[in-house]
Amino acid sequence: MGEGGVEPLHAYGLFSVSERLEVHQVMIFEYLDYDRYYDSISKDLEKLNRELASAALNMQQYLDREEVVINGERVRPLVLGVNLGFRGDPEEPYLMFFVHFKGKPRRGLNYYENLYEEEVAEYPFEAYWFFPPNARVEEVECSGTSELVGENIVVIRVGEGERIAGYEKITFRLP
Repeated sequence: MGEGGVEPLHAYGLFSVSERLEVHQVMIFEYLDYDRYYDSISKDLEKLNRELASAALNMQQYLDREEVVINGERVRPLVLGVNLGFRGDPEEPYLMFFVHFKGKPRRGLNYYENLYEEEVAEYPFEAYWFFPPNARVEEVECSGTSELVGENIVVIRVGEGERIAGYEKITFRLP
């Protein structure tokens, strides 16, 4: 994304899952922007809108290459919007993507699977999955490390340079 001196630093994926298996996803990509590219375009609404539309399209194309499956049925994550912000300094921009997808819930055991290209992480990232309060995560298969917070929150961490296998699965129980 962007130009010249823009270096990816870190990413977060926040997934909120409803009892109806609607997934609201927010992805935040933090950058170091030595040339202040994003700062300069943020002052020109036309350039900014063009850049954000391009970022949204690129993200949608990336997501379209993934195979996201909920309970055996492929679902299509859709980029609903993207926003540019700064962490206080014009050299520290972030892009925030808003994504939505939905599966068909079952009583009892449910699962989410994602198949994508293997790669090596260029920067560290975390994924936080928040399932409904009465749900219980049974199993997590992923690259990096995973931990459970309580019974319904999953935290996945991948460090820079770690190999990403291209497959993840979360099995969880809904009442």
